[in-house]
Amino acid sequence: MRRRDQIALKKGPISSLAEEVGVPQKHGLGAVRESLWPWILWTVVMAMVAWGIAASLQRFHRPVELGSRWVLWFLLVLPVLAFYAFRFHSRRQSTWGFSRLALLSSIPPGIRTYFITLPFSLRSGVFALLIFAAAQPRLVNVFERSEDEGIDIVLVMDVSLSMEANDLEPNRFVAARNVMSDFVKQRPKDRIGFVIFGRDAYPYCPLTRDHNAIQRLLGKLRLRQIDDGQATAIGEALGTALNMLSSSKGKSKVVILLTDGANNSGEMAPRESAEHAAALGVRVHTVLVGSPSGEGGGLFGLRAPTDPELLEHIAARTGGMAFIATDKKALENRFQRILDLMEKNKFEHRIRTTSGVQDRFLAAAVLLFFLEMLLSLTWLRRLP
Repeated sequence: MRRRDQIALKKGPISSLAEEVGVPQKHGLGAVRESLWPWILWTVVMAMVAWGIAASLQRFHRPVELGSRWVLWFLLVLPVLAFYAFRFHSRRQSTWGFSRLALLSSIPPGIRTYFITLPFSLRSGVFALLIFAAAQPRLVNVFERSEDEGIDIVLVMDVSLSMEANDLEPNRFVAARNVMSDFVKQRPKDRIGFVIFGRDAYPYCPLTRDHNAIQRLLGKLRLRQIDDGQATAIGEALGTALNMLSSSKGKSKVVILLTDGANNSGEMAPRESAEHAAALGVRVHTVLVGSPSGEGGGLFGLRAPTDPELLEHIAARTGGMAFIATDKKALENRFQRILDLMEKNKFEHRIRTTSGVQDRFLAAAVLLFFLEMLLSLTWLRRLP
């Protein structure tokens, strides 16, 4: 009987090729160490990558936001890939030929043996960097604050037919439009809106600091632009201005109401609008253009009804001032007086800008990939 058969009879079936040829199998702490070491190495590499990402972002001393945060969920795939890779590595054996495996047992393991899974760990770091770059990290610039003085103003202008009277040169409408244009130029830091009215009221321009846009709109403004101009809706106009100011956060809100007639149209009464203005803390200055008696100059001697008492009531109820301008010079002086009465507020402007930094992590991924390839082809090269 052969010796192998005798061993088989005494010890039972041969458990492995290594046992057959006399190569001792590793058990206990040695086996545990060999199974855990690839995971320890992988964890160290991933921790270093995470530390590098955090340190890189911390250098900028700015908040960081991710444009595609959901992409980070793909990081959970990396441990799964590592599990299958290390499992395959533990089963893989070199095909380099030896006459007997027992010869290998006499060769002591070198330091490279402990780093044989390092290339895979580095490649996992490459994937981690690519995933983080795909999440679109952006640096948020620190809010820049600049304090400007200004208030919120709504100019309310009558564009009814009676504004064509020429007791103000060249007529009431053109004189009022020119004075309002000069007024806008003298309030460069204010937010200014514009409401025009005749039979109805219309928000002509929202509150804005773009005064060039306001000047362009003023240049295009015409009489009877929204209706036939045969009536005057003062209450509706004031209500429209209050709606424009309802979302304003300014501490000081002002309406300048310019008209040459009495309220004879609209569903909202002027006195009711004045009560709303007082409740909202909106100060209303009124300017009556032309003669209080209603004389219209060159409009064929027609007399337009006026109501100076109503305008005085609106101004007094809201803490404003009521003015009468019978000529162009008086109109300019009245607006200058309004300018002198206006207080100023401080506004805080916050500008938020972002700058992408994903290119830094793409570059780091490329460098780490080249390091992995270099080690795989040189120091940690494996034979087939």
